[in-house]
Amino acid sequence: MDKLRPFGRGIEDVLLPTFAAYAHILIAKESEIRSTRHETHKYGPTARHQLDIYYPANPPTAPFRAKPVLVFLYGGGFVSGEKVNEEFAHSLVFGNLGHFFASKYGITVIVADYRLISHGAKFPSGGEDVKLVVDWVVNTLSKKEGYESIDLFFLGNSAGGIHLTTWLLSSLFRESREAILAEERKGEGVLLRGAILLGVPYHWGEEDNSILRAYLGDGKIWENSSLGILEKEKKNGTEPTLPGVKINLLVSELDPEFLSASAQQFRTEWTTVDISYGVLEGHNHISPQLGLSTGIEKEEAWGVDVAEFLKSCATK
Repeated sequence: MDKLRPFGRGIEDVLLPTFAAYAHILIAKESEIRSTRHETHKYGPTARHQLDIYYPANPPTAPFRAKPVLVFLYGGGFVSGEKVNEEFAHSLVFGNLGHFFASKYGITVIVADYRLISHGAKFPSGGEDVKLVVDWVVNTLSKKEGYESIDLFFLGNSAGGIHLTTWLLSSLFRESREAILAEERKGEGVLLRGAILLGVPYHWGEEDNSILRAYLGDGKIWENSSLGILEKEKKNGTEPTLPGVKINLLVSELDPEFLSASAQQFRTEWTTVDISYGVLEGHNHISPQLGLSTGIEKEEAWGVDVAEFLKSCATK
């Protein structure tokens, strides 16, 4: 982590140096990371709709009563990203994230691929893919022995967080959300309990480029941003309330400055939910997920905090 500051803040500037800084640390933990059992499942109609599920060897730690399941949606700017990064550190990313939460806290972790622009992704396809993951958890995972009662959590990073907010905010997905919302648990089933949004751009200011136009639509970059959707829902009187759910906005200390500004604005504007804000000290836009399962306390501190947040959301 001490090596990160000289890399700067720009996402493209820090990308390759940050991966290089963590490669040898993760490779040194390869046998531990691979010890967590995982399976691959298809969750939707296209070849891209694949997810990896990481199973804990031991029961979840207190105070979890229902089975905690954490869905991770990685970033990649709408154009890149895989549930396993096969070009880096012996293909240990994002297995290191699955291993961290599964082995330390007994949390079942899902890492889901979603459609990129190269697969025809166009707003609101990201929200549609999140809905499909939810459907798979409800219709498939919850039918598995031991998973009859699930507390569902999301961790959305960067572009993955944009897709998550689309599902959380838009009226297009109200039915999907409301099917897993309740202030208190009454019997078995899946309940949404928390969402962490890490390094998410909630709008892009005046930015207008070919990638944003390709995914969000020409002339619709603001309208289909997270803050744009929230603005529309508020005007329509349909701002989501999400009973029983906590939202945690996280930015890294070395993120581009506009990310923290947009997060603070998003926190202020979404007035109907239990929402908090935190800063990951010493991290940049790429490093948080790479720091997990390194065995280094400073690198993993944010993951410990996420686990504590999940515990605070769990069914009592």
